[in-house]
This record gives sequence, structure tokens and C-alpha cells, in this order.
Amino acid sequence: MKCKNCKVELASYLNRCPLCNEKVKKIDNNNPYSDEIEDFSTGLNILYFSRLIIKLLLAANIITMICNLCINKTISWSLYSLFGSLYFCSFYLFFIINKKTSLIINVICLEALLFVIALLSHTLAWFIYLVGPIILLVLIFVLLNIYLSKHTNILRNTSCLLMYIALFLYLLNGLISLFKYRQYILSWSLIANIPIVILSSISLLLSFNKRIVEEVEKRFFI
Repeated sequence: MKCKNCKVELASYLNRCPLCNEKVKKIDNNNPYSDEIEDFSTGLNILYFSRLIIKLLLAANIITMICNLCINKTISWSLYSLFGSLYFCSFYLFFIINKKTSLIINVICLEALLFVIALLSHTLAWFIYLVGPIILLVLIFVLLNIYLSKHTNILRNTSCLLMYIALFLYLLNGLISLFKYRQYILSWSLIANIPIVILSSISLLLSFNKRIVEEVEKRFFI
């Protein structure tokens, strides 16, 4: 009898290999099949599946655009399908490329989809004054998070993010008033940002205390 791991000869009374400590599986002559059955589980190949979905969606949209061109002699309604599919394809990029890059592409695809919807429905005003700038601010927030992830001072990062949220609320308030009244007016954001600015200032001050920063990082398992 030999060890299945290191192939050394084993005595019949041994339960483990003296060389590599591998467990010896003894075979009953009356039942030569081992009682231990290896369980082989097959999982979905996410990478292959994602690439396949993207290729199928793009192929389907090429056919859709050809049909649109043949029927209407122009490309119009097929753009809904194309940019909608591009947006859904951007989700599958999480499994193919760098997650940070795919997140940026996802936001850009959403911006492009909403722009096409506004353009084809002849209602560009809501996109130009409201939705487009808001999504652009979200993209900046994503880029800011990516940048701050390279720095380890969690309190300083928190302070920066809170200040950006305060700025976002100011701009959101102004964009809504600009869309409704064609005037940039600040109202509710002035009150909503008071606690945010206070918390941001406290986080910034505490970020210079090394002992407090280390304690916070331990609490967050960093």
C-alpha cells in the first residue's frame, strides 16, 4: 500500500503516512469503492457570462439599429435601446475590469442614457438644468471617494466627504430653483447644512490628533 500524496510504501497497520502525515484510506476487499465521495460543485463562470451578455446585447442593438434604419430611413428610436443596453452592460463591467473604473463608466452611461431620452423626447430643459448637473455631481463624488481611498486618515476623509455633501445640497437647492423659477435661490439647504458643516469641522479638528485617529481606525477594523 502506498501513500497517495508522497507515494511512500506504508505498512498495513498505519492510519497516517509517517512522512507527510496524510490520512490513509484503507480499501475493503469486499467493497473496493471508497466510502468517501468527493463533491464536485460547478459554479457559474461570471467573467465568461458577463462577456457573453455584453456581446449579445451589443449584437441585438446592431440588429435593432439596422431595422430602424430600414423602416424609418434614419436612426431614432433605436437609440433608446442602444444607450439603455450600454447602461446595463456597464454593470457587467464590474466583473471584467477594475471596479473603480467600471463605476465611473456606469455613471457616465447613465448620464448618456438620460441625455438621449431628453433629446429624443424634445424635453432637454429638465436634463440641462436638473438631471445632468446632478449626475455630474454624483460622478465627482465617486471620483472623490476613489481619491480619498488612497489616504488612510479616516477622520480627514470623513470631513472632506461631509463638506462635499454640504456643497452638493447647496447646488441641488440652487438647481431645483433654477429649473422651477429660472433663478438661483438658496433656502432649505442653508438650514440642512448647519449640522453637516459642524460635524465636518469636528472631524477635521480631530483628524490632527493621532491617538484619536488610531482609536477610530481600530473601531472600524482598518
